[in-house]
Amino acid sequence: MKKLLFLTISLTLFSCATAQHKKSSSNCASDKYADEAQEVFYGDNPDAAKAINIINKGLNKDSTCPKIWQTKAAIEYDMKEYQKSLNSYKKLMTIVPDEIYLFYFVGNCERKLLMFDEAKLSYETYLKADIRHAKESKQDATEFLKNIEAIKKLFLNTTDFKPQNLGPNINTSENEYWPGLTLDGKFFYFTRLHTFKGLNEDFYRSEIKDTSWGYAMRLPAPLNTPDNEGTVSISADGKIIFFSSTDRISAQGKPMGFGSQDIYLCQYNNGNWGASYNMGPIINSESWEAQPSISPDGLTLYFSSNRPGGFGGFDIWMSKFKDGRFQPPTNLGPEINTSGNEQAPFIHYDNNTLYFSSDGHIGAGGWDIFVTHMNENGSFGKPLNVGVPINTEKDELGMIVDRFGKFGYLSSERPGGFGGLDIYKFELPVNLKPQAVSYVKGTVFDADTKEKLVAKMELTDLSTGKVVANIESMKDGSFFIVLKSNTNYMMTIDQTNYLFYSANFSLIEQVDLKPYELEVPLHKPKINTEVVLNNVFFDIDKSEVKDESKLELDKLIFLLKKFPFMKIEIGGHTDNTGDKAKNKILSLNRAKAVKEYLVSKGIDATRLTANGYGDSEPIADNGTPEGRAQNRRTVFKVLSVN
Repeated sequence: MKKLLFLTISLTLFSCATAQHKKSSSNCASDKYADEAQEVFYGDNPDAAKAINIINKGLNKDSTCPKIWQTKAAIEYDMKEYQKSLNSYKKLMTIVPDEIYLFYFVGNCERKLLMFDEAKLSYETYLKADIRHAKESKQDATEFLKNIEAIKKLFLNTTDFKPQNLGPNINTSENEYWPGLTLDGKFFYFTRLHTFKGLNEDFYRSEIKDTSWGYAMRLPAPLNTPDNEGTVSISADGKIIFFSSTDRISAQGKPMGFGSQDIYLCQYNNGNWGASYNMGPIINSESWEAQPSISPDGLTLYFSSNRPGGFGGFDIWMSKFKDGRFQPPTNLGPEINTSGNEQAPFIHYDNNTLYFSSDGHIGAGGWDIFVTHMNENGSFGKPLNVGVPINTEKDELGMIVDRFGKFGYLSSERPGGFGGLDIYKFELPVNLKPQAVSYVKGTVFDADTKEKLVAKMELTDLSTGKVVANIESMKDGSFFIVLKSNTNYMMTIDQTNYLFYSANFSLIEQVDLKPYELEVPLHKPKINTEVVLNNVFFDIDKSEVKDESKLELDKLIFLLKKFPFMKIEIGGHTDNTGDKAKNKILSLNRAKAVKEYLVSKGIDATRLTANGYGDSEPIADNGTPEGRAQNRRTVFKVLSVN
């Protein structure tokens, strides 16, 4: 699209030159070569080498015709051969010295070559001239002059950037781009553009082997089709893939699309990808919808679209999942979207940091990558350019970041690669890092029958008391929840007719952020069934219940109201450090403190018994810090049900 726009502006302005030049287009021997080169380079199957060869033949016929030099310069520019393009434009200026419009194209080349002061003079000469200015070129030159100091600053204050090519198992002589990564870091997805059978995009996947990526395999149908597949986004649990595609046909042979490009999803079950589904007319329209990015909780879908109602060409939109479906999308607003284009959103696993590409914000080149953070009200703040040399004078599109916020991945065409666009890995500068995350996954089942259960799970930030996740396990009992670093969490799992399950995840100052894996047996209320209250806390050698414990004790109150005839014993336990007699008294006082809290909230005291066991009933090895922590616990035991 950009190539065609550039050529259109170039040749529209060029018509002025040929009208005044001593050779008209009808008697210039090289004009037919210029036309042929344009068809070859800008046609359905572009061939740059062939186009340049045709131009050289035309120059051999007649090197004094403006059109052949104009075409040569435009093609070289679109090939990113900016120095060659600049030389060709300057040659053209010697042939048509009165054509001031050429200063705009010279300025473009100088800008790409980081000759900012020279570009400034060229653009000023063009804009001051008493000539007809094309709307697009006038706007572009004016914007550059307005922002030149900010652009120069980007190149003066460079960011530390040491990209590592992902190697031959990922990259080939073809183009590889649109990287995608599962949250657990085990699978790497990307798109490869095949050229040997025409231009066709397919999805590939690589699995981590030790510390290296294994040989990437083309994903099978129905994910890949004979047509083009675009950007991928994988749900946090790795079970759903969101992607964009064109011209999909259903199993019944009917077109599935609504517009020029649509967003689809596909589920992964038992080692196989199922059928792909168009996300429907709420997400997709008659316009272009692509480049999806699903939030880690699965409740927000970000994507790029040129649908009506935006601020420019392509904007970033989002859709919230509510009442069993995704809602009509809303635009991210003028802080993010510009009169230009915004694409390739990636919402990090912290559900707060958004990376995207734009040619409308002040940048180093055509498309630059930016980062923004979500405000408390759900809007996004002012975007920050990720800096040079991550951004270059060329186009940067499609950056993703791992769950640790340590490494970013993007595609780039640079010396030393395997050919075309390759995917690179690089360490993120501190100011670009998102919040690191971990996760908990597991399965809920009946403790006696082992039957998998659909259960409600609630994740609460203990420092604020705010519920940050409220979900259900899947039909197979499985669940997956993202945990942000530097946070303490309480998780409770509940199911009708069962006692609840309690877990605590402390990520404060945790460096390695190892994930948690749980097998969760839920018990029906039977005599002598015991449940650990993992979120009841006391200070060292103290028996006063800490405020954050009340969140869990309120869950216990709810349970006692759910089973109004159930009686329980509250038991206090310690590790084996210190005096045994004192530990027994401490554990009893802690149990009594819990009982007193329950009674203060309306629970009949006759339903509650408090006992202290000291260190007499360990459940883990007291020889390790982890074991002692498990032994310091408060539990409740069912004494009677009816």
